[in-house]
Amino acid sequence: MKIITAITLLLLFSNCGSGKTETDTYYFEENPPFRVETASYQQWVAGTPQGGSGVNVFINFSNIQQGVIFKKLYFRDKQTDVVTSAAVRVQYVGYFKNEPKRDVLMDSNYLKEAVNTPPNKIPFQLNNDEAVISYEFNKEIAYFKIENLEQKEILAYPASNPKGDN
Repeated sequence: MKIITAITLLLLFSNCGSGKTETDTYYFEENPPFRVETASYQQWVAGTPQGGSGVNVFINFSNIQQGVIFKKLYFRDKQTDVVTSAAVRVQYVGYFKNEPKRDVLMDSNYLKEAVNTPPNKIPFQLNNDEAVISYEFNKEIAYFKIENLEQKEILAYPASNPKGDN
């Protein structure tokens, strides 16, 4: 009787925590329902300190099968939604804005430290010239790794004159 109870308990607890965790393995699709024609990224910096800086990732696709919906783009430990370029229908863009450095509140009272937001880690280890795109196809989410993104020259926006008297 003890053996049956032990087996039952083991089976019950083996399904606990079946959701995705940080240690889960994500599999990259080798034959996606689309083709990546070109992929590049371009760093940018605003002309004013308040304007910030960031990186835009551009991906041009071809042979996109009907039913493919691009979801997220992962690049350099960040993630963002994928947006269709207004200029080119087969180009998708991920906009990554660098967040300003924030002070972290350290206190012996854990309730005061609760205002700190933990970093949003992505589930992939990528090189600086790699990205992952997630997409939905046939009601399933899949991932495709894009390697060797071409780095474009940095885009430095000019400072603007707030008075408008150039």
